[in-house]
Amino acid sequence: MFRIFRKSLFLKVFSLSGLVSIVLIYFLGSNLYSRISDGIIDEKIAASISEGESAIQYAEYRFIVSGISTKTDYKELVGEVVNSGNLSARDSGREVVLMQVADKELKGIPAVTASNFLLPESIPSSLRKELQGNEELRWQEGTLKYVNGEFLDGVIIGKNLTIPNVGKYEMYVLFGFDAQQRTIALIGRAIWGAGLLLICLIMLVASVVLRQVIKPVKSAAEVAEQLTSGDLLKRMEVRGEDEIARLGQAFNEMADTLEQQISRLENLSRLQQRFVSDVSHELRTPLTTIRMASDVIFSARNSFDPIISRSAELLVSQIERFEHLLADLLEVSRFDAQVAALSLDKVDLNSLVRRCADDLLLSSKDKETQLMISAPDEPVIIDGDSRRLERIMRNLLANAIDHAEGKPIHVTIAENPTEVAVGVRDYGVGLTEQQIERVFDRFWRADPSRSRERGGTGLGLAIAKEDAQLHGGEIRVWGKLGEGSNFVLTLPKVNGQRITEFPIAEAPAH
Repeated sequence: MFRIFRKSLFLKVFSLSGLVSIVLIYFLGSNLYSRISDGIIDEKIAASISEGESAIQYAEYRFIVSGISTKTDYKELVGEVVNSGNLSARDSGREVVLMQVADKELKGIPAVTASNFLLPESIPSSLRKELQGNEELRWQEGTLKYVNGEFLDGVIIGKNLTIPNVGKYEMYVLFGFDAQQRTIALIGRAIWGAGLLLICLIMLVASVVLRQVIKPVKSAAEVAEQLTSGDLLKRMEVRGEDEIARLGQAFNEMADTLEQQISRLENLSRLQQRFVSDVSHELRTPLTTIRMASDVIFSARNSFDPIISRSAELLVSQIERFEHLLADLLEVSRFDAQVAALSLDKVDLNSLVRRCADDLLLSSKDKETQLMISAPDEPVIIDGDSRRLERIMRNLLANAIDHAEGKPIHVTIAENPTEVAVGVRDYGVGLTEQQIERVFDRFWRADPSRSRERGGTGLGLAIAKEDAQLHGGEIRVWGKLGEGSNFVLTLPKVNGQRITEFPIAEAPAH
């Protein structure tokens, strides 16, 4: 899932847009909800204080008027005052509590009288303390508690008053927030519903816009991949005149230019390949004649002056080198024209490597270099072209001899059930990282000024790499200045199989 998310620009932008929208709407909705709920509660508290003050003033008036008469039934009067509200706090009305300051029953008036089965514990002790010795109105938010266990958040307004001929009392008027909380809950649901709808609309708009923008980008990517695979006629579909259309038009113009340049390069490459092939073929006839003449001169060299005799020897060696160069050029032209083919057979790589080493033994003796082979005792059989495999080994061994500086060369053959590898390790001049990157380039040498008795053409390693790839194999290189180099050829045992493991690592253990 994470891989799909990582590879999809649409999912990235769509998810980011959704996340930003959700966070933004959440904070805006929360802030709006908080402001509205606080405003509703504050308005209720203000209205409750005003109504509570009026109720307390009305009670004071009743008590003062009733105090004129000597036959007043204070218990009945207190009951009328306490139950004067038409509705309880649960029904958007109010509750009234009358408490004697010293919590004593006087003239039949209970110490505490409450409406609608409200528990006296609803009055906070902190509010009662504020009223002691204070004639001002006081209020506080609290919880209304009823005998049946019901709880109701609300506001409590209290004030001291005096009942004539009886004493001092505390009167509390309580209002509930039940109706306001229902309103707040309704508004909250509306806000969150509107927020959810807004998020859906934002995501829908983002989806439409993203598809309109990403579709041309996706089309450009697909066309670019097809151009990369060789289909140079593919182009983007351009509609309109906006920025996306300009991008498509510029992309198509770039593709046209690229097609023209590639066509020119292909034509040039074909001309170069044909030129190399034609020149190589045309040179073989005069070279054969020159070769025959040089052989005649070389056979009679003992009758010549020493200087002329030496010239005959140099002539023969240079003609041999010329012949090798022509053969390499013909082989390179076959690779470039993609007409090189394998003549498959069962090949014993063990005996092939030993045969190549024996053929090059003379050269190694000339350079005082020893070839040491470490290989399995039994044959190592693979599907391959013996001519090409022998050419690979000769090029690798000759390259190692040229750069070994007279030091030993270790040749290692290792295998597993599906692959076989041959490592050629020398301890000579070595290679830098920059040289390793170019070691298989045609006509490239690590040290062009270096004297070489063998007179290589500079194509050996390039041809070896092409031959290895033709077998489905690979040549890897390790090198370090002053410590030598290690060329490792890895081949599949069965033609057509892929290499999955490397029996020999290119970096040697020592």
